Amino acid sequence: MPYLVVLAQRSRRCKPAVIFASCWAVILSSEHRRTFCVPRHKSIWSTQLKKTLLAAALLAGFAGAAQAQSVTLYGIVDMGFMNSKQDGQSATNGLESGIAGSSRFGLRGVEDLGNGLKANFQLESGFKADTGIQSASGQLFDRAAWVGLSGSFGEVRLGRQDTLGFNWFRGAINPFGNAYSQAQSKTIFNVNGIDDRVSNSAFYLSPKFSGFQFGAGYSFNASGSETTGNDGDNSVYSLGLRYQTGPLLAVLTYEQKNAADQAPGAGVGGSDLKNIQLGATYDFGMAKLHAGYGRLQNSGYRSSAEKENSYLIGVTVPFGAHSVFATYQRNDNANINAGRQDKAINGYAIGYNYTLSKRTMVYALFNQYTDVIARTDNKQPGDKREIAIGLQHKF
Repeated sequence: MPYLVVLAQRSRRCKPAVIFASCWAVILSSEHRRTFCVPRHKSIWSTQLKKTLLAAALLAGFAGAAQAQSVTLYGIVDMGFMNSKQDGQSATNGLESGIAGSSRFGLRGVEDLGNGLKANFQLESGFKADTGIQSASGQLFDRAAWVGLSGSFGEVRLGRQDTLGFNWFRGAINPFGNAYSQAQSKTIFNVNGIDDRVSNSAFYLSPKFSGFQFGAGYSFNASGSETTGNDGDNSVYSLGLRYQTGPLLAVLTYEQKNAADQAPGAGVGGSDLKNIQLGATYDFGMAKLHAGYGRLQNSGYRSSAEKENSYLIGVTVPFGAHSVFATYQRNDNANINAGRQDKAINGYAIGYNYTLSKRTMVYALFNQYTDVIARTDNKQPGDKREIAIGLQHKF
């Protein structure tokens, strides 16, 4: 039901403490009626109060409408203190946003269309809680912007969304998921690889059959707009299969990115990039074990000889409101940048969470990675260490 904001002039007072009240903001609907009394004074304070109360009225109406349409406002605010040291540089200290999970806010909604068919959407924007700026300049909904239909056939989504390698594999197999700074999967897996999220995409997610689920997606252009005469440039294929039953989760993903003609370092007619990832977790109750493998070919788009093999083992140990988790990761690369970076990356990390409530936790992190800085032509191999503590709240 649409909501209407009405400004109605009144001459009587709203409260004895409020003099010369003359304007009511009223929210009208079939289920909600909210009235806000706005005093009229000639002072600047009065003008600001009117604006504030009117904004509150509008937000109250929006909240009611959102509830009627099954729309949920959600988000994460994550802030922590980080001490970081890498070879050849002095240690840096400061507050950072999104250590244990990117700060974000979003809207997701569902409309029941009948006969088991539903319309769904999600809009999600990342931001830096330490400065208040958007995570991606010029991109309001950088994390998600899609609309879709779901039913007994599965789900179809159109827009900007996660790839299956990012969501199904790296987000689930690593104890640190896609967070906790360089302890996350992307430090080792998918270096110079497929985009985590792709624009201009269509994805299909099947229903679950005896624990199995299949997913497939295609992006016409992963990071920009489709352009005439460049069909297939910067396009992405994403395929995934996962099996979950009881304590076992197993995931297999395959993705391919077709290099744009002007991809960095590729020149005209750059090579395609291919990435396969396989992993599993098993929850014994007192501890969960994690293991993963990835093979990335044509990393950096330079030649088919470039390849990377990545490995991960990890463990998560929960006890009451506490959780301790650790991982060891390794990346062996060959012929990267014509052999100038043929050096393995090794890394280990340990983390700790304490949940203060269902929505709030404090955390601590320590990680150390060797040769992790050797990712461009002009940089020599270097080590990096991070120590962090922080607070995260979900809403």
